[in-house]
Amino acid sequence: MKFQKTITLISYQVEYIDKRQPKPRATRREAVVLDGGRVDALQRLGIRPAGYITQQFEREGYTVTDVRRGDTLHALVDLADLWSRTTQAIALERTQAQLQAALEKLGSIQGAVQTELEVPG
Repeated sequence: MKFQKTITLISYQVEYIDKRQPKPRATRREAVVLDGGRVDALQRLGIRPAGYITQQFEREGYTVTDVRRGDTLHALVDLADLWSRTTQAIALERTQAQLQAALEKLGSIQGAVQTELEVPG
């Protein structure tokens, strides 16, 4: 049996500048996508999506010059497929973290062995 959910995705085009950069500062553009549930929750709180997006950018140190609403899409998501892909992604992240830790440990062991070999005996 397939369980599916329809989600609404709303895109916004954000123009912003980084005032931490020396002048002349370039205007950057970035697409931001909010899901319909978040937009509904913001509206219940009396917050416009553009205001919320601006707040998030300002929290990171940027100055927003414009937020424009883009397209709205309705996507059908297969929940079992989403679960499978998510668990695979988590397993991959864990494996990569373990590999990185092993490489760091190997590097420190090699450094210690090389130091012992260099010490005149």
